[in-house]
This record gives sequence, C-alpha cells and structure tokens, in this order.
Amino acid sequence: MQRRALMLAAPTLALTGGLARAQAWPARPVRFVVGFAAGGANDIVARLLAQKLAERIPGSSFIVENRPGASTVVAADHVARSAPDGTTFFYTSPSTQIAILVNRTTTLDPMQALLPVVMAQSAPLALVSRPDFPARTVPEFLALARERGARLTISNPGTGAVNHLAMALLMRRTGIEPTLVPYSGNQPSITALIRGEVDLAHDGLFTPRAQLQEGTLRAIAVTTAQRSPLYPDVPAFAETLPGYDVGFWGGLLAPRGTPDPILDRLAEEVGAILAQPDVITRIRGFGAEPASGGRAAFARVYASDWEKWSQVVRENDIRPG
Repeated sequence: MQRRALMLAAPTLALTGGLARAQAWPARPVRFVVGFAAGGANDIVARLLAQKLAERIPGSSFIVENRPGASTVVAADHVARSAPDGTTFFYTSPSTQIAILVNRTTTLDPMQALLPVVMAQSAPLALVSRPDFPARTVPEFLALARERGARLTISNPGTGAVNHLAMALLMRRTGIEPTLVPYSGNQPSITALIRGEVDLAHDGLFTPRAQLQEGTLRAIAVTTAQRSPLYPDVPAFAETLPGYDVGFWGGLLAPRGTPDPILDRLAEEVGAILAQPDVITRIRGFGAEPASGGRAAFARVYASDWEKWSQVVRENDIRPG
C-alpha cells in the first residue's frame, strides 16, 4: 500500500518540483547569446527583451552577449554546449539553420541540440524595384522574367542568405531563371538597385524603408503568406502562387535538456512583453511585427523552415560564396 502511494505521488512530486524551479527562475544571471554584431535589429530586440524581462521579474538579471562568427554558427555551438539550466539562451534568426546547411563545416544539428522557445518578431522579404521598372505586379514580373531570362538581374545580401534561398525557392516554383547577384550585405544590395546596377533587389522591408516611403523605390510583392500590416497595399506572392510563404523571424532557442517549466515561463513572459505598446512600436520600426503564439507555434515554424531550406540547398546545390 505504501509503495502504491509513493508511485501515485511521483508524478505530482515531479510536477511540483518543475513548477518550483520555474518559480525560482532565474536565481542567477541569464545570458541571451546573439550571433550577430551589436547594433543590428536582432541585437536590439534581444536587448529590449532582456531589459523588459529584468523589469518584470524582481531581482533578476538578463545580459546580452554578442558572439558573431560563421554566420551565427559560433554562437549556436556555444549555446548548444552550455548547461541546460535556464541561464543561457540563443537569440537568432533563420540564418543559423541556413548557415549550417550551406557551409557544412559543423557537426551541430540545430534540430537536436537546440529547442525553440519563443519567437519575438517576424517580417517578410520583398521584391523591390525602381519606379520605372516595367513590371508592377507579380504576374507581370513573372512574364518579364520568362521573357528576359538571365538578362534580368536581382541582387541579394550574399550567397546563402535567406534572401538568396527564398529567391531560389521562387525560381524553382515558377521556372524563371534570372541572374542572382550577391552583394556583401543588405545596404550594398539596395544601393546597387538605386544605382541601376541591377534590375531588382530581394531584401527585407527595413533596409529600403526610406526609399519606399519617398517613392524612389517600389515593392512589387512580399514573401509571407499574408500582406504586411506595415505595407497593406503591397500584395503577397501567395496571392498569385498559393503556398509560397517565406518569412524572416527572430527568436530564442535553448540548449536541449532545459526544463520545460523554465521554457514555459520564459515564453509566457516574452509573450506579455510583446503585447506592450512601446515594444510593438519599436519592433515595427524595423519593418517587422511582434510575433504571436507560444512554444508550439515557434516549434512548427522552426521545423518547417529546416525542412524547406534543406530542400532548397540540396536541390540547388548552394555552397558558400
């Protein structure tokens, strides 16, 4: 009888023990490791979350640590090897998955070593042109691309960037074969378009934001399944090509083995922060939207992106530039 009582009590003890750990968390400083240099959008959002979390949780300390290198893989490997005790998290984007697939220089498996916790922001990419470009809609762009073939040029921020892979996915889906021209970053890619070095650019909405507002550049379409609330007049590719959906997100990952109650607590706290008006305004300033949903929603996006980019890299034999 005593043994049966102990067996029945075990799940309850495990549950209450987990809840106690979550309630006590964080007893020590928590690091958000960022695989990008300081000052970029991902770094700024990570610091915003760290600041807000410290305000929400009395006595807590959240620190952002920049570890750039190998397109975020250096930071990813560091976090994956860290103790799964709720003191180390990784703030990243699809860049990590893509870098691992393209560069093939690490044994790190991001689907096994890292757990998606919560997405903080999401944004579409966009196909951008000068105002005099003859195609103004997706059907017109596709028709012109088929007519011009390789004579149509599209810039992107670099070989293996999410912009590059998204266009490779679009090309395979539609059969178009423009020439993709890699540049060393987002701003050089947009500058090349402004100068007339290329016909189009495939980038986020933040880099050319001023030019889009002034009308010196024009967005033909965004890559997410729905239109961007920030640019409601710009159609989505999916309106012409159902199922085409590519987004750029930023979110927190944890070393595998981090207790679920801690991950649940962090996801809940970040979700509350993302609903704050000043945070919404700040994230929209980057051309992004605060993400919605919790751990399960982010896990679906994380798994779907890994499958999608694995296929794109394999089918197009994409290698480092």
